[in-house]
Amino acid sequence: MEILQLRYFYESAKSQNFTVTAKKYMVPVSAVSSSIKRLEKELGCQLFDRDTNRIRLNDNGKLLQQSLCAIFRELDDITTKLSKHNQDSREIKLLVRGMRRNITNFITEYKTIYPDTSFKIAFEQENTDFLDYDVIIDEENGRYSDYERIELFTMQLSLKCSADHPLCNKALYLNQLCKQPFILMDTNGNMNRILVEACNRAGFHPQISVVCNDIECYEKFLKCNMGIGIGRQSENLAETISGVVDLEVCDFKQRYTLYAYYVEKEYYGNVKNFVEFIKNKGI
Repeated sequence: MEILQLRYFYESAKSQNFTVTAKKYMVPVSAVSSSIKRLEKELGCQLFDRDTNRIRLNDNGKLLQQSLCAIFRELDDITTKLSKHNQDSREIKLLVRGMRRNITNFITEYKTIYPDTSFKIAFEQENTDFLDYDVIIDEENGRYSDYERIELFTMQLSLKCSADHPLCNKALYLNQLCKQPFILMDTNGNMNRILVEACNRAGFHPQISVVCNDIECYEKFLKCNMGIGIGRQSENLAETISGVVDLEVCDFKQRYTLYAYYVEKEYYGNVKNFVEFIKNKGI
C-alpha cells in the first residue's frame, strides 16, 4: 500500500470520477483505475460499485475515506510546517519582561549557534501592542489572552542583604522588616511588585532607599548594606553573590514562574526553535 494509491482513492472518492483524479495528478485514467484496483485487492474488499462509465463509493469506501480525511489533514499540516521550518528566515520579535539578564545571555548564546537568526528585542514595554511580538517573556498575566504559553521555569524567591547585615542568621517575620530600607531594581518590574505585595500583606509598605535598573549596581548596593532586596533563593554556593546572603524570613514563601507567550499560528520554525532552546536551558 502506497501513499499515492491512497491519494488516488481519496480524490476519486470526493469526485467519484477517475478522470478528475487523473487530470489533477496528470496521469492516464488507466493509471488511477489500476492503482485503485490494486488497493482493493490488498484490502480484500471493493471500495467502489462500478457501472458502465460510472463509479459509486460504497460503504467500505466511505469508511476508508473518513479515516483518510483526518490522516491527510495531519500529513499536509506537518508537511507545511516542516517546509516553513526549513525555509524560515523570519525576524523573531521578542518582548522580555522578566529575567532580563538570563534571557539576554540565552539570546547571545543562541546567536552563536544560529548566526543567521535575526531578532527585534524590547525590554519592559508597558504601553505597547503585545500583538506586535512573536514571543513575550513574562510571568502569568491575563493581558495575553490572544497568546498560547509554555512554562519556561519556576523558582523560589528570598529576601537578600549584605553578609554583615545585623539581621543575618536570625529567624524573622516579614513585619519585622517594616523599618528596614529596601532596594528595588525597577518600580515596574515583576520582582518588585512581588516584594511590595508581600510587604503590604504583612501590614506595611517598604521604605525604598534605592531604585536602579542595572543588575550590577543592584548587587553592589546590596553588598554595601544600602538595603534589603529580592532575588532567587540560593540553593548552593555557586549561586550565591559574593558578600550577599539570603535572609531567613519565615512567612516569605514567594515563587516566581516565567512563561513564553506566543501566537499559535506563528509558532513554527525559528520562533519555536528559540522558545524550546530557552526552555531546555532553564535558569
